[in-house]
Amino acid sequence: MFKMFPPTFLLAPVAWLTVFLVTLMGAWTPLMASWGITPKTSWAILAVQAVFTLLLVTPAWRLLWRLIPPLNRWVFPDLNGEGDVEGATNWTRIDAVLKAANRETRQKLDMRAGPEDQLPPLGRTLMRAEIRQSWMDIRVTLWDPTGGGPIDQSETLTVQPFRGAHGRHGLVYVFEQKNRPDVHDDRSFFGAARIVVDRADHDLLCGHMWSDRMWRRGMNTAAEIKFKRRS
Repeated sequence: MFKMFPPTFLLAPVAWLTVFLVTLMGAWTPLMASWGITPKTSWAILAVQAVFTLLLVTPAWRLLWRLIPPLNRWVFPDLNGEGDVEGATNWTRIDAVLKAANRETRQKLDMRAGPEDQLPPLGRTLMRAEIRQSWMDIRVTLWDPTGGGPIDQSETLTVQPFRGAHGRHGLVYVFEQKNRPDVHDDRSFFGAARIVVDRADHDLLCGHMWSDRMWRRGMNTAAEIKFKRRS
């Protein structure tokens, strides 16, 4: 998540925490002196380093996000966990065009100007996904829980979090999808997606994906996707 912020975004909290600890040590100096302890400024620096290491390098930040829920809106949401992914894909319409071109059907299709209700309905796909998020990295993995579809697994190559207005934060990512062997499909291909946290339900992310799947044959796909995180 460091990618979203300028290199100086930690300066203010580090400076304020350091000033607070130094002031606190100054107030306690007489008491510590009576115990034979001489406070040093380096103690405050070490304490600040320990606090920020604990919060940013370890998963301890997630506890802070639970204790102060507005941080999900002010900074960025904790998206860690598994969820169900539902897609509305254009593959059914690509398939209908192919069948019409091969005269397998007498249905007339005008994909550019035809009324929406006269086109084949978008296909429905169901997947499972897991998001692993830290301050250093974010990974998104998708798979078919039934094992019956063409998709074997989808792994992210790069993820870019972004911050939107009114807490509409989200992710833009590039992925590589691997399919089970099929003579009518690419064994693997690349794609991209953009998903945004829903305004009313912070466990729901909605957006779109598109791919270069079989693009040489004009069959590259796109879909509207919804990621619903499990409790």
